[in-house]
Amino acid sequence: MKPYYQDSAVTIYHGDCREILPGLTADVLVTDPPYGVDFNGKSTKHTDPACGYLGKDDGDAGPDAVRVALLIVKRGLVFTGTRRLFDYPRPYDIGGVYCPSGAGRGRWGFCCYHPVAFYGTGLVSRGATPTTLKSFAQSDDLGEHPCPKPMPWMMWAVSLASLEGETVLDPFAGSGTTLRAAKDLGRRAIGIEIEERYCEIAAKRCAQEVLELNDWAAKG
Repeated sequence: MKPYYQDSAVTIYHGDCREILPGLTADVLVTDPPYGVDFNGKSTKHTDPACGYLGKDDGDAGPDAVRVALLIVKRGLVFTGTRRLFDYPRPYDIGGVYCPSGAGRGRWGFCCYHPVAFYGTGLVSRGATPTTLKSFAQSDDLGEHPCPKPMPWMMWAVSLASLEGETVLDPFAGSGTTLRAAKDLGRRAIGIEIEERYCEIAAKRCAQEVLELNDWAAKG
């Protein structure tokens, strides 16, 4: 399949990840799948206010794709969301991102925690590393995607899950935050995104020069 975008570090495919994944190879899965909540009422120039993502926020796509991706990679880190956590393959461990200032509203009140599922053996050779991140960071206000993760979160996730030179796979690339983080950290990256508009955003971000590490660290 011809890539939508490709440079020396990043390859982006446009399409349904469940169809593209079986033909790929990678070392590490780092992804933030859709949570199946549709982001009703959140309208940007790339979304429909009635349904959030133009292509629908298919909550089943995440567990389905992760099952396939885990057959390809050596280890994985997945932002599951609270609503779909138990629909994913049983993880080897659980971590997350703690947001003291809140991360959205749930049925029991304000959610302050984003669970992260870990698969495979962690990189213990590097020493003990916290599996929970405390963060007040906000996403870069691109105004073009309903739920972009903050760059410091994905820098943490990619750094925790992978080694320099490994290939990071994100089947739900969105606006390209995981891919950008991987490139900045000296990894290769493969991203898949079903919405062409988000592919375009991700490609533009990845085409920029590599950022200095202290630029993102200062935002954490």
